Amino acid sequence: MKTSNIIHITLSTFRETIRSKILYSVFFFVIALVALSAFFGSVTLGKQEIVVKNFGLFSIAFFTVAFAVISGASLVYKELSKKTIYNILSKSVSRLEFLLGKYFGMLITVCVMLFLMGLGLILFNYLFEKKFDLLLIQAYFGIFCQLIIVCALAIFFSTIVVTPLLSGAFAFGLFLAGRSTDFMLEFIQRNGVEGGASLGLTWIHKVLPHLNKLDYSDMTVYGQVVSSTSFIWAFLYSIAYAGVLLVLANFFFGKKEFN
Repeated sequence: MKTSNIIHITLSTFRETIRSKILYSVFFFVIALVALSAFFGSVTLGKQEIVVKNFGLFSIAFFTVAFAVISGASLVYKELSKKTIYNILSKSVSRLEFLLGKYFGMLITVCVMLFLMGLGLILFNYLFEKKFDLLLIQAYFGIFCQLIIVCALAIFFSTIVVTPLLSGAFAFGLFLAGRSTDFMLEFIQRNGVEGGASLGLTWIHKVLPHLNKLDYSDMTVYGQVVSSTSFIWAFLYSIAYAGVLLVLANFFFGKKEFN
């Protein structure tokens, strides 16, 4: 595996995704924050700060995840439809290098989005608190860990599903399921599910990405500090889960015939 090939495809993917109107999402995010502050102008200062932080963190997570799903679902499809993948794979570039380049290119793009939006929220929140709330960074780190997995999900489904619409739907569906794993476990316990159904749901719960465990937004909004152990666990878990997805993606992508 050649690192130079991965870097080249990563940079190419980054330039391609940057050109897909990424700055419009950032602009819309800033406008939404300004509109929200005006709407809640009659609310007391303390409550307004909480609303702005909650909405801001939700918007950052939504925009970055949505962009990762939409762009990631179509990355491989675009290369196939334009037949450019034949030229890429014929130039001593392995399929794994191709997938990793696409993955890292997309991840860098959403990280740029996360940085710009995160900086915007910190600056905007300064207008209310008259100080920089750097605790927001821990929430950004949680979103980053989720994006590591979401980008891998998008790449994985793009290698096994024909159309971008379906692969995007599956990736976003897994994201929503991953944010709701606690509800699934609670459903099993509260409703007394037993036998094969209980075993099946339990295994689904284990296999799903536990993205809810990587969400530090509520803790951040209410001033709770996340432990360094949680940060380390979140990062290692995200990398491990994404790594498994990329290995599976490479397996299925290797089975594809390009005629």
